[in-house]
This record gives sequence, C-alpha cells and structure tokens, in this order.
Amino acid sequence: MTSVDEYRLLGFSEEDREDAEKFAADPAAVEDLVTQLRAGVGHQGTEPQLRMPEDTRNTVAALLETVPEIRKYHAERGIPDDISWATLADLGLQLQVSRRTHGVYGLATHWWLTIHWAGQIYALGRLQYMLYQVTEDKPVPGTEPGEWVLGVHIPESGPITPELVDASIAQAREFFARYFTEYPIKTLTLNSWLLDPYLLDNLPPESNMVRFGRRFTPYGTPTDSQDSAIFFTFRSHDLGRLDEFPQDTSLQRLVVGRIKQGGTWQNASGYSKF
Repeated sequence: MTSVDEYRLLGFSEEDREDAEKFAADPAAVEDLVTQLRAGVGHQGTEPQLRMPEDTRNTVAALLETVPEIRKYHAERGIPDDISWATLADLGLQLQVSRRTHGVYGLATHWWLTIHWAGQIYALGRLQYMLYQVTEDKPVPGTEPGEWVLGVHIPESGPITPELVDASIAQAREFFARYFTEYPIKTLTLNSWLLDPYLLDNLPPESNMVRFGRRFTPYGTPTDSQDSAIFFTFRSHDLGRLDEFPQDTSLQRLVVGRIKQGGTWQNASGYSKF
C-alpha cells in the first residue's frame, strides 16, 4: 500500500494520487508486469522490452507495487535517498504531462518508466542520464561496440540554462564514478529534436536551447519527427490545431512556421566528451 508521503516523493499531484487510489486494477495485468519489473531490476545495457498492459493505469499500479524493489537496488548501490526519489519522481511528472495532453488520468509514456525501474537512469540536477552500451548497428563516434556511454534526457522541469547544465554534468561525473565504478564513461549522447540543424540555426544563438544543443557534435542521419516538435512545445499530437497553438515565444513561432511552410522537424543525434 502506497502511503501519502510516498505518493508525494514519487511526484504525484493530488489529483493523480486520488485517481490512483480509486482505480480498480486488473490483478492479472498488474502481476504480469510486476513479475517482469522485479526480474529486470539492476539489468544494465539495453532498454527493457516488456509486455505492457493495455490500460496504462495498470502500469502505474505495477510501478507502485515494485517501488520497494527499485529502492532496495538503489540502497544497495549506496545511491543517496534524494537522488533515488528524484529519479523515481519522473513517474509523477509523466502522469501530469499525460493528463495535460489527454485530459484524464493515465500514463501515455508508460514504457519510459520501465527504464527507471530497471535502475538504468538517474536524475542528477537538471538532466537525466541513462547507462547503455554502444552496439555495432548503432555506433557512436569515438567509441567501440560494447563501450558504456550515458544517454542524456531532458525532463520537463524548467529552463536548461548553461549554469544548470554545467552543474548537472559535474554531478553526473561524480555520481557514476562513485556508484557505478564498473561502467567507465567517456561519452555523452543525445537524440532529440533539439539537435535539428534547423532549430539550432534559426533560434537566437544565445538561447538556452541553442547553447545546449551546441554542446553536442552531430552524427548520423536525422530522422523525420514532426510530432516531437509539436508535442514537446505544445503538449499536443494534433497537427490540425496549428492555428490554435500559442505564438508567444520565438520557439513556438518557429515550430509552427516551419510546418506551415512545408518543412518537417527531425530528431538528430549528437555526442560529447564526458
């Protein structure tokens, strides 16, 4: 049974906590995911590939049931409590994003949280860092297949100022050197629409997004991802609503303007020395 304090530490809003407590979960669906989550705790290297419930509210129930297991893994690693809870609080954040997007209680990105519950990703200041191994089919410049790297992720928690990013990276260097000594890290990677060359070339060069993106050296071929730009800017997947989206910032105007001009936003990859 999840306590009120645990809900708070997991980042739940009051509305999501109440809905989670009211939800009548499917015991079979929850147990199936619980079994998989428990088996995956501490497995590093590749993202979990799990059978996920059709109703994402059952996923939330399974994640709540397995909080003790991932918390035990963190404790055995010596990971401080504040970092452990900050990492797992992405559950509450994703619930809030899902509610803003769809208007109801649920977890549209329920697969994403399986990475947290495997112990592969950690929130360190402004950014999140995911341990993974480079593979032959997805090479990263300057690395060898099998080498460990950190994938950078940007939670929706405010601006990405250079000062916050510098502090986060410094914290990550200390964190992984101390708590994951068996995984030597030399490289950071990022796959995001924030590395779309059009974005970097058309926002003001002093903007936080551009300064963040310029930290990474691009590699590989960008892939079309119109939805990423719309979703992360406006929390909507509906391209038919372009005329309804606010146009208050240079980013908002750029995202909508490019689409109206027939352009396509893209995800791109980059790397940086750690």
